[in-house]
Amino acid sequence: MKSEKNIIPAVLPLKKREETQNRWLFHRLNTLLPTLMEKHDVNMWIVVGREYNEDPVLKSLYPASIDSSRRLTILVFYLDSGKHLRRWVLHPNPNFEPFYERVWNPEECDQWECLRRLVDEHNPDNIALNYSSTFAVADGLSHSHFQHLSMLLDDHSHKFTSAQHVIVDWLSIRTSKELVAYPSIAELGRTIAEEALSRAVIHPGITTTEDVVDWIRQRVLDEGMETSFYPTVDLQRKGSDMDRLEGEIIRFGDIVHLDFGIRYLGLTTDTQQLAYVLYPGEVEAPEGLQSAFETALRFEDIITEEMKIGRTGNEVFYRAMKKAREEEIEAMLYSHPIGNHCHEAGALIGLYDVQGDIPIRGDLPLTANSCYAMEFNIKQYIPEWNQIIPIYLEEPVAFMQNRLEYMSKRQTSFYLI
Repeated sequence: MKSEKNIIPAVLPLKKREETQNRWLFHRLNTLLPTLMEKHDVNMWIVVGREYNEDPVLKSLYPASIDSSRRLTILVFYLDSGKHLRRWVLHPNPNFEPFYERVWNPEECDQWECLRRLVDEHNPDNIALNYSSTFAVADGLSHSHFQHLSMLLDDHSHKFTSAQHVIVDWLSIRTSKELVAYPSIAELGRTIAEEALSRAVIHPGITTTEDVVDWIRQRVLDEGMETSFYPTVDLQRKGSDMDRLEGEIIRFGDIVHLDFGIRYLGLTTDTQQLAYVLYPGEVEAPEGLQSAFETALRFEDIITEEMKIGRTGNEVFYRAMKKAREEEIEAMLYSHPIGNHCHEAGALIGLYDVQGDIPIRGDLPLTANSCYAMEFNIKQYIPEWNQIIPIYLEEPVAFMQNRLEYMSKRQTSFYLI
């Protein structure tokens, strides 16, 4: 009997998606960006875009009809003395309006000369540029363009400063309009993940882990979306020396682990879900596996309790791991922000390969209206398997009204295949 596809939340047609993203962008530019520039004491922010070598932050600043910088695009943000943000674009494309005011007349001067005029006219106290040794998304200004700006604005170059703090907040903080929609995006991804971990896709003894990856990628493409990263499907198996088997045929008694996310409406998701493949006659996973899943949920609760606005990523990490040790939970914690990017800028809470203090990125505080992939694993002895196995989980969460909330239905037990 052929299995039906899961009914997933409605995916908007392209035009509606663009209208939605443009509304969000206009709202962000009008409400969020002025606040961030004031918060970080940035008077002027210059972003230079070059076709085929785009600054990574530009995608979050361009309206839907602008797909590239087309040779050269320069955006200038200026916070005047009245805390009013002026937004200028040095490019002839009319589709930049009403998001930006077009101030360059090609018949009068070139773009660089226009930029020089703007800087001279407004004489900002500081000029933020996109360079950073810490945050990749804030390091998009090319070396040649930095040199050109240094020569062009030679008598202002002493005012240059990194725009990294504005960029980190711009990318990691979501507005109220986005937070209303983000849970439905997360739920859309979770629904596809649940379908992938079912008999609609997996036939024990026949289906391989690679088959499931291929199915997911095609399913997401068929819905008119894209994955936020290349999905991973692997196995935990009784008697195996490896805890993440890949490229294997899925068998009865296996735990199937999926790491997967989607990109939709400019926002990404990242989740890890687990299924158990029942033996013929079995109706539930072995008790030892269920106990291990319950332990993972307990550690998930601990992380939730410790993720507080204002605490740094390192503080959350150490507090959560201390509680885990007190409860004799063997755990690893490596959670990260999500947003425009799957691994978004913002406070890191551990790294998979660094279970300790994360300099700079771990020292950032958790901020209101930010979203996270709560990612971790625990290890526990399974009597029925006579071995220790890991339980990998990851759930999208958000600070909504200063309270940490799951953005999609939380997985509380194994999916059963």
